[in-house]
Amino acid sequence: MIEAKDRVGEELAFNLKDVLKVIARKGVSDILYSLERSPKRFSQLMFDTQLNPSILDRHLKALIQLDLITKEDGLYRLTEIGDKVVTMIEDLLSLFKEKIS
Repeated sequence: MIEAKDRVGEELAFNLKDVLKVIARKGVSDILYSLERSPKRFSQLMFDTQLNPSILDRHLKALIQLDLITKEDGLYRLTEIGDKVVTMIEDLLSLFKEKIS
């Protein structure tokens, strides 16, 4: 289990396996990369990711639950943790690109 504290200091416990499952879902990385560029409304994310509304909604709820994104004033945005996760994904991908080259 990964233990963390939320914004009000309450203990959170996430199963690492569950976190990785969410991040590995088809379309989730597209959501994260889209939000890395700028905060977006649901319809903008739907256009950027080409995901159908029900799948996009399910992914967004899971990402909010993991505190990777937040929704404020109708806009979804990366949290500090979400920003770090995107950086880690990019670092991981660059390692594999270097290995292939």
